[in-house]
Amino acid sequence: MKALAIVLALLLVPMAVRAADHPDMFVLSSPDFADNGFLSAPNAGKGKSPRGPWACGGADVSPALTWSHAPKGTKTYAVIMDDPDAASGRGGTHWIAYDIPASVTKLPRNAGNGESNLLVNGDNGSTFAYHGPCAEPNAKSHHFLWMVFALDLPVGSLQANLTQAQFMARIKGHNLAEASLVSRYMPRSK
Repeated sequence: MKALAIVLALLLVPMAVRAADHPDMFVLSSPDFADNGFLSAPNAGKGKSPRGPWACGGADVSPALTWSHAPKGTKTYAVIMDDPDAASGRGGTHWIAYDIPASVTKLPRNAGNGESNLLVNGDNGSTFAYHGPCAEPNAKSHHFLWMVFALDLPVGSLQANLTQAQFMARIKGHNLAEASLVSRYMPRSK
């Protein structure tokens, strides 16, 4: 029996070590929504839509996010929230955050408010903070792709206020792994 325990330990220890170093094991989750689940009303944008006469109905509260099993060599993380359904399928960025130290493996609710010292916010096209969904009432639900990137870039390597395109160009060759999660948002009816 003791020999079996030793054999199992020798087999399982290398697998546990490899799991943390394998980019496919890098995962993203949220305590605020399940994968392919719905964002809540506070996660929606606040104020009125720039595209029509409707209120967004939310508070621009970014959901909490958590990730694990980053590969060795990770020095910082970045988060992007992208809406592929926006602008008639042309897409849109709702949040870009980076310079998150490797010691940080979760962001609390509302970390995207523009005042967090855990990250640097990029330019999402309308603000330098999280910008929640604001779809037309009675429209179809939009899908949001949440991505976290494990980067080998140290804190301070990227300037503030990068757009998504600028960010993606700057991390080329520095992305060790990425993990993703999908959420949806159904606008409220009028």
